[in-house]
Amino acid sequence: MEVLFLELNNFRNYELLGLTPGPGLNIFVGENAQGKSNLLESLYVLATTKSMRASRDTELIRFQENTARVSARVKREKEIDLRIDLFLSQTEKKAARINGVRHTKMAQVIGQVNAALFESADLEIIRGEPATRRRFLDLEVAQTSPRYVQALAAYRKSLEQRNFLLKGIRDRKAGQGAHLTLSVWSEQLATHGALLIERRRAFLERLALLAAEVHRSISEGRDELAIAYQPSFSIDGLQGADAIKEEFLAQLARLAWDEQVRGVTLLGPQRDDIQFLVNGQESRLFGSQGQQRTIALSVKLAERRLIEELVGEPPLLLLDDVLSDLDDLRRSHLFHYTSQAGSQTFVTCTNTRAFPKSILENAAIWRVVAGEVTRQE
Repeated sequence: MEVLFLELNNFRNYELLGLTPGPGLNIFVGENAQGKSNLLESLYVLATTKSMRASRDTELIRFQENTARVSARVKREKEIDLRIDLFLSQTEKKAARINGVRHTKMAQVIGQVNAALFESADLEIIRGEPATRRRFLDLEVAQTSPRYVQALAAYRKSLEQRNFLLKGIRDRKAGQGAHLTLSVWSEQLATHGALLIERRRAFLERLALLAAEVHRSISEGRDELAIAYQPSFSIDGLQGADAIKEEFLAQLARLAWDEQVRGVTLLGPQRDDIQFLVNGQESRLFGSQGQQRTIALSVKLAERRLIEELVGEPPLLLLDDVLSDLDDLRRSHLFHYTSQAGSQTFVTCTNTRAFPKSILENAAIWRVVAGEVTRQE
């Protein structure tokens, strides 16, 4: 997968930008707050329809503007080449055009472009709150499974309606037939939730194998990484979404009284977590910051490989200001894996001193100053 041309219009600090990246490594150099990360963010938005930094789409629109657009021409190995345009608005829902066809459902857009992002904030996947790990999981699985995107949207709607009803029952404001309606929402919740759980487990099982291999190499065989999926109820021995759904419904029945007293759904994918273990110890609690950085790097490099396995071609590799956070050993492993990856790679940094001369000789180097991007010859 290769971005042949990227165009930004009123995106972040870019009024209008047209960029023709190199096919291999692209290094964007500049001081902080000049727009380097915004370039990588635009590519990530094309892949996932979401920002890795902003909580609202309107934050991506240039100050005092009403709309923004991110566009790209993308060469793909397994599919026809792609022209994708994503439109953001202060007043309307975001929309997209894929090879000229307009789409308003983002489930049809996610995964048209595939990207693996590595940034400093990825350390929070290891040491942060469960919600951060769930968001990471949702964004990565969604890129390779349109059905997952649809199930996630349906699950969130069912969860919202079910929680609203449970709150009404708790506060004695629900009308007659509330318990019958609750059973309907429970059925919907379990149907969509079971698919999410099944896909999450399958994704993490494969990611765990690849990450363990990378981690073993980075730690030179000293440490063994294990990744464990922690759903909110046991799915040990359950095969397939139907079996998981039946167990989901059984657990909801068991918790029915507690849920009605508390007015909230007490289990499901919204309460899942991921555990990272090094030599059998949970890294969030016992790992040093260096160990946590090694895990984050291993997971992200494994993610790139897994996306390639699932979609059949290398995704874009986005490395946002991570070199300064890595020591020489981890940096050398990063260069090794990225040089072998075959991915078109986009890197941001404040200078190029960390790069070996052999890598710089084959890279496209860009200078970024106040939203202006020029190629260095």
